[in-house]
Amino acid sequence: MDVDIEKIKELADLAKSLDLAELKVSDGDKKVTIKTVVAGGAPASAVYHNGLDASSSVPVTASVVAETIETVASAPAVSENHHTITSPMVGTFYRKPAPDAPSFADAGQMVSVGQTLCIIEAMKLMNELESDVSGKVVKFLVEDGEPVEFGQALLLVEV
Repeated sequence: MDVDIEKIKELADLAKSLDLAELKVSDGDKKVTIKTVVAGGAPASAVYHNGLDASSSVPVTASVVAETIETVASAPAVSENHHTITSPMVGTFYRKPAPDAPSFADAGQMVSVGQTLCIIEAMKLMNELESDVSGKVVKFLVEDGEPVEFGQALLLVEV
């Protein structure tokens, strides 16, 4: 059985961010049901069904996935002078508007508030991420074309 854990993590994060009690997704004979914690409710869970029988389902706890994502996202910046720019959504990170175009920003470059730093592609939509601080780009923490999670640290800006 082929289980795409990354897809399940993305779905769990989506369900949590949209405050959904339950999210069901199906693709042919494959089905995923994610149940999140509701106010005072039972623990969150996700079950992947491969279309065979219940004994071949793989349980995944959505709350553990969400805690892992939050732990990674809340990792402290290198120093107090550094501001971490984080991803506002799940998607694919791009430093350039096109493959043959120059990067929006590079390490060592000064950026200002409102300046486009990168693009996060989500559901075939290109979302420009603008800087919320002025300063010098210290380091990119994600490679071009890499998938990113909600709240994941993308780059450091020295303020």
